[in-house]
Amino acid sequence: MKAYIKLSIVAYLLLLILGLNSCGKEDPIQTNTDLYDPEINDDYSSIAEIGYSSLWGTYNLHDPSIIKFDNIYYIFSTDVAYGPNGRCGVMWRQSNDLVHWSFNGWVFNGVPNNPLEFMEANQPGYRQLSIWAPYIIKSGEQFRLYYSVPGNDWFKLACIGLATSTSSLGPWNDEGIVISCLPSDHYNAIDPAVIVDQDNGKHWFIYGSYSSGIYIVELDPATGKILKAGDKGKRIAYRGKDHDAIEGGEIIYNPEFDAYYLFVSYDWLEDNYNVRVGRSDKPEGPYLDIHGNNMADVGDNYPMITAKYRFKGHAGWQGVGHCGLLKDGDDYFFVSQGRLSSNIYLMVLHVRRMVWTPDGWPVVSPNRYAGVPQTEITTDDIVGKWEHIDLDEITTVNQSIEIELLSDGSVSGIENSSWDYEGELLTLSLNNRGTIYQARVFNEWDWVNKYRTLVYTGLTSNGQAGWGKKMSEFTP
Repeated sequence: MKAYIKLSIVAYLLLLILGLNSCGKEDPIQTNTDLYDPEINDDYSSIAEIGYSSLWGTYNLHDPSIIKFDNIYYIFSTDVAYGPNGRCGVMWRQSNDLVHWSFNGWVFNGVPNNPLEFMEANQPGYRQLSIWAPYIIKSGEQFRLYYSVPGNDWFKLACIGLATSTSSLGPWNDEGIVISCLPSDHYNAIDPAVIVDQDNGKHWFIYGSYSSGIYIVELDPATGKILKAGDKGKRIAYRGKDHDAIEGGEIIYNPEFDAYYLFVSYDWLEDNYNVRVGRSDKPEGPYLDIHGNNMADVGDNYPMITAKYRFKGHAGWQGVGHCGLLKDGDDYFFVSQGRLSSNIYLMVLHVRRMVWTPDGWPVVSPNRYAGVPQTEITTDDIVGKWEHIDLDEITTVNQSIEIELLSDGSVSGIENSSWDYEGELLTLSLNNRGTIYQARVFNEWDWVNKYRTLVYTGLTSNGQAGWGKKMSEFTP
């Protein structure tokens, strides 16, 4: 006991000395990069089964919807897991920092009664396999949780239900079905989301998937149900062919550009998942892509802001799609699944910082968020070696290449290329100006090499995304 007291006194004196010596210096959190290491492994196969569910903080996640309430972040997601799951009911988890998450279990014990009765009445032999793509929103004092119930044959029969609560923690009351579809219908009743008009307070409901496209219809703000009975709304995003996959529509408003942004995911979730964006001055659209094309027309739209990719020293990620969106003060975040390329059935939560180009288009960080503080970045900070990715491939992995941004404004590693940094904007003129990125630069954590570094993310004028991360530790 005496030895313990002596050690405690010594420890106290050391802390006191360190505290006195730090007066007038930078906060040590700004310089100690070890403090930002999330210590989260990407391969969680050893704890994927349901008996380890208490350890699923960032694991076994798909179709996330995110909300912040009372300084706590909540994510609700599809009840899917690597290997046997054994539960049906929407997963939910929470975090204080957007980095470390606690898995709270399942919202429902099976499909709620009203959707269950609909499914059983329209599909003999219906099985409660899963609940897909929930969406969470707070309206007044009420939390509204929308969720998708698919039939045995996936999109041929489905409905979207609504549950409500006065608390973000539940319990949740079954409010019945918002919209449903039969095999003969021209729309798919899955993947719900809601956007509120900033000018008049109208609530708009986004839904739909795959061959039918994405629809929007007005809600009754008082109930969260469709305002006019039988109204299916109008289509706001489409691709045109029966199996041209489009899903996971969600809209966010940015007051800086006074615009609404529609995010949708293309292609298959275990493979070529990628995210496209359009914008409009009204929540109900029309949504135009970077070329001015209406997303409701036949065709593919740009920009594409995520796709499968790989930095050196890592297996790489694919299936980066079906995003949730969060405006947190002046900051924006993009959350999605990421499927590990070495095992595409492992689904990991990716939280990324989202920033905006000067022309008002969103781009996301090439690295996952780790809470690294932002600092002023100078031209001298940018000089050095970088891993660069042209995010232009869909069916193959976008691989990084090594380039060096030299102090004279030239680029080593890509012939006839140059760079400039002015007004917090990095301009990369590559391939004899054949590819010009307008990119934002900020502090981030390198999850592969485990140090604090800089990243950039930007777009070309035709909507091609470019990513980079500096190949050295950055200590401001």
